[in-house]
Amino acid sequence: MMSRLVAWVEKWAAHHHATKALALVSFVEASVFPIPPFVLIIGMLSLEKKLSWVRLAAIGAVSSVLGGILGYIIGHFLYAYIGSPLVAFYGIGDQVTHLGQLFQDHVFWTIILASLSPIPYKVFTLSAGLFSVNLPMFIFASLIGRGIRFLVVSYVADRYGVRAKRFVVEQQKKTIQILCISIVVMAMYYFLFRK
Repeated sequence: MMSRLVAWVEKWAAHHHATKALALVSFVEASVFPIPPFVLIIGMLSLEKKLSWVRLAAIGAVSSVLGGILGYIIGHFLYAYIGSPLVAFYGIGDQVTHLGQLFQDHVFWTIILASLSPIPYKVFTLSAGLFSVNLPMFIFASLIGRGIRFLVVSYVADRYGVRAKRFVVEQQKKTIQILCISIVVMAMYYFLFRK
């Protein structure tokens, strides 16, 4: 099913409404959709016609942050009805619980790191609403983090074309594993050596 969804998203790259599709995929990926919008960006930038990678990054980042606000609203107001089933569907219950403590202590940096990480952004948007983090801070940090992430992916896709797909999409699992191990090591260091 996942490969069919990826193929469906990639198909939109050559469509004349591709930028609208990018905005939509970026928006819904931030709260409910499982396919990252970077698949579409890579497809769009791999075409013969030259598109502005900066423009695509801006469309993706702004749409993603708006979708993140929807995720926040779901987490805050509708968690029992929508958020909880989504968390169960994606199997991210442990991550959501752990994020509660992180959000309480380090709102800005948690969102910045979340926006940059390969961990699905929806994990953080739903959690931010669930734990009622400061909404203006959430939006500000998301704009910075998602802006950087979309700019980097768009630049890599513009420079390397379809070769970027393997790096951005197919290697995401390995990156998540490395990131999780790094977080565990840093957390252990923090809790063992803090005064």
